Amino acid sequence: MNLEEFKLKYQKQPVIEYSNSVTETPLVSVCVQTYQHVKYIERCLKGILMQKTSFPFEILLGEDASTDGTRKICLEYAKKYPDKIKLFLHHRENNIKINGKPSGRFNFGFNLFNSKGKYIALCEGDDYWTDPLKLQKQVGFLESNNNIVICGTQTKKLNKENVLEEIFNTSFIEKNEVFYSRKDVLKKNPFDTCSVVFKNGQFPKELFLNYNAPDWILYLFLLKKGMGCILKDITAVYNYHGNGIASTLTHITYLQYRLHDRMLLMKNSKLIDKNIIKKAGIILIWNYIKQAIRWRKEFIIALYSNRKLIIKFILN
Repeated sequence: MNLEEFKLKYQKQPVIEYSNSVTETPLVSVCVQTYQHVKYIERCLKGILMQKTSFPFEILLGEDASTDGTRKICLEYAKKYPDKIKLFLHHRENNIKINGKPSGRFNFGFNLFNSKGKYIALCEGDDYWTDPLKLQKQVGFLESNNNIVICGTQTKKLNKENVLEEIFNTSFIEKNEVFYSRKDVLKKNPFDTCSVVFKNGQFPKELFLNYNAPDWILYLFLLKKGMGCILKDITAVYNYHGNGIASTLTHITYLQYRLHDRMLLMKNSKLIDKNIIKKAGIILIWNYIKQAIRWRKEFIIALYSNRKLIIKFILN
């Protein structure tokens, strides 16, 4: 699927595009998806614009029809930085629903299909970068290691109390980078979205439009072509403010979403072996059962609420 086919299938109202005077030959496309981020989007954009690189990069800024003032800030920045920012103003009529609920898939897909860089970097509008050499370090690493298809870094978490948390990864005690295979990522996603840079053109961009965790699906597909790596450097902050998708998931919806994604994966035999996916799903269910045995009420409720889906998954 290309951009025109994507628009033909999903676009009901034409996206308003401000292409500005951004370079036609960027090495990196930075994809920013934002919705209701009036408190955060300026900090996000400043973290990207401060990047010091020896190569050109573009910022693809997708604004998903916010009503809180986010759009106004995006327009101001697109006008102020016409050589860096391409702005896409979306309509809610184009929204792609997942499990009957609105999602940011059209926004994300539109950015990906418009990306021209050899590499793609991601940063949601409520997250931000802290290291001005982030892109330089990661692109340099990818350029020097052709077997690496995705490069992340360590991050800090900004919790609901607006306090930064640094989670020490013991893997970096004697190493400057840690490598991950597709099998590793299937068990647990080690990459924070705001930290990743990956190779463009290595995956069908429409593949993950129906998944609850599109970044995880993207990484699994990329890792068919090589290895993943996380650098020791802390370069970004993931904002766990309580309004994002991940931070609002209950144990019920988390289990539902993960089983839903694994069932979709099992239908896509080109991506990964069905038995491997099923084993990972069983491990997920078993972890919930172990918590339920300890009489943790929220896990008991999650298992009961998803009992039909669990049976369907096991029998699939």
